[in-house]
Amino acid sequence: MIPTEAPIDRPTESAPRQRASILMVDDHSSNLLALEAILEPLGQELVKATSGEEALKFLLQRDFAVILMDVQMPGLDGFQTAALIKQRERTRTIPIIFLTALSRDAAHIFKGYAHGAVDYLLKPFDPEILRSKVSVFVDLFLKEQQLQRQAALLRQKEREALERQNELRYRRLLDSLPECMWAARADGTMYYANQVWRSYTGRENGDLSLELFLEDVHPTERDAMRAVWDAAVKQGARQEREFRLRRKDGVWRWHLARAVPERDENGRMAGIIAVATDIDDKKRTEDALARFKATLDATLDCVLMFEPEKLTLTYANAGAARQLDVAVEELLGGSILKVESGVDEEGFRRLLAPLLSGTLPSQTYTTTHRRRGGSEVPVEVVLQYVAAGEGQGRFICVARDVTERQRAEAALRMANEAKDAFLAAASHELRTPLAAAKGHAHLAMLKLGGQTENGPGKSLTIINRQIDRMTKLVEELLDISRLQAGRLSLELERFDMAGLVRETCERMSVLAQAHPLRVDAPEKLEGLWDRGRLDQVLTNLLSNAIRYSPDGGEVAVRLVEEDAGVHLMVKDRGVGIPPEKQGLIFERFGRAHGSKYGGLGLGLTISQGIVEQHGGRIWVESRGVAGEGSTFHVWLPREVAQASAAAQASLSVPQHQVSAG
Repeated sequence: MIPTEAPIDRPTESAPRQRASILMVDDHSSNLLALEAILEPLGQELVKATSGEEALKFLLQRDFAVILMDVQMPGLDGFQTAALIKQRERTRTIPIIFLTALSRDAAHIFKGYAHGAVDYLLKPFDPEILRSKVSVFVDLFLKEQQLQRQAALLRQKEREALERQNELRYRRLLDSLPECMWAARADGTMYYANQVWRSYTGRENGDLSLELFLEDVHPTERDAMRAVWDAAVKQGARQEREFRLRRKDGVWRWHLARAVPERDENGRMAGIIAVATDIDDKKRTEDALARFKATLDATLDCVLMFEPEKLTLTYANAGAARQLDVAVEELLGGSILKVESGVDEEGFRRLLAPLLSGTLPSQTYTTTHRRRGGSEVPVEVVLQYVAAGEGQGRFICVARDVTERQRAEAALRMANEAKDAFLAAASHELRTPLAAAKGHAHLAMLKLGGQTENGPGKSLTIINRQIDRMTKLVEELLDISRLQAGRLSLELERFDMAGLVRETCERMSVLAQAHPLRVDAPEKLEGLWDRGRLDQVLTNLLSNAIRYSPDGGEVAVRLVEEDAGVHLMVKDRGVGIPPEKQGLIFERFGRAHGSKYGGLGLGLTISQGIVEQHGGRIWVESRGVAGEGSTFHVWLPREVAQASAAAQASLSVPQHQVSAG
């Protein structure tokens, strides 16, 4: 029985205001300053770390309420640091919020949660939202500290209570419990409430009654709580109900109330004991999970979860039901193999093995999913394994319908093939009239006796030059067609590369009056290559160096011999190439500066094809700063026949459908 004596006075204990520590990890000091400005209003201790290693050192020295972690850092990145934090017993429960400007796709988000993140915010983020999220974890941390102190105080009071009379011992015990507690007689009349409830509601004085209790219950739930209390009194049975209880500062928090009948030695109901447990934080977490599930259900992608042993589906979102034309309930409990139609169980388990062992973080592959009626839908799948500590983990499968994408790719492929066929045909057809025009222009110039300074002779010179330019463009189009069709052949011969470099530079110097050409090459450097094609590559690089240096400046050409090949460098002092566009210039019709400097954007594509056909490689170095220019590098093996054979062998290796995430 709950004692009925008057409450015993206890000295109040004043404790200094507790502060939590927040760890901010980012390799950019500007980001740390920004985070400090956002979180300073919380009034907590802010600790800054500029690397994952420094963050781990801080974690050895103190406890933190929450960690804000940047994903991309030198050395240990955010994911690796989080994995090490979760391996340590003392720090594994610290919540981690990832802050990143990384891709938004599902693979990166699941990777963050797989490494123990409680949230994954993409930059730029709302400071108020970040501050709100951090304040929740700070409150949880401080509350946990408070509960630990209360538990220690409870143990102390229990030891003291053993020395007192039973009634006094029970009262002290009830008053020290963290939950609000009430006691009532068999007729439902309340006669006792513990100190926790009085402190929580601020009702330190006054007679206790059901009406007084209901005044602190949310208005929308008072009638329901009255009905629960009446049912407990009349039926003498256990009753439970969630409700909101007002704290003395006016804040409403969710509680779980349990009313349990108290019986005497004869089994008759002697009274009721009621306890209310604060579940507000749990309720908010459940609401957050519900919102997350609603988000998954709203996505068009198919999201499935299955356990690794029996491959049984444990979760399916609404997108899965739409994609597979089947109810979610029908999917749950079935095998993932009923959905995956492109592989048998043995092959599927081989696919899962590197994820289970941790060798790969995720798998990305294309397959088909089987619908209810037997039809199949092509999908791109991202598969990831999420461990569960000591328990069994689960696989998460996100499948996107790529039917429309495949149709678009097929249409684009057909359009490219048609375009290539047209370019090849048009180039061949243009060669005949160009050759005829070239011949007639040459014949006309002969009849004029070489008078090309003025009159018809000058016009014929201009016509002849434009015919040469048109012929070069046609040849480039033909070379592109040959590259696309794999018909660009090499005529290998042994010759002196150094001589070719000097000869080409002398020829180009006539066109480069404002661009002195400086050649640094050995006396002789022989090898087995296609002389005509390498002349074409070097001519193209020199032409580009001149064209993209409108203010003039020296063009340096250097040829050096290396162990297994030769290294050719062409450096100019022109406009340079921005780093983000350096991959574009080797694509067909790709130009870093648009049409400002002329050209079709085919020369570097053809040059790359010629160099790779030799078994070499071509690349560029440039900061994109005007005046600093660019440096193009060409590396070629000394024995092209062997290198080409090796390249062809590498091209014959089949491409797998699955790629590591």
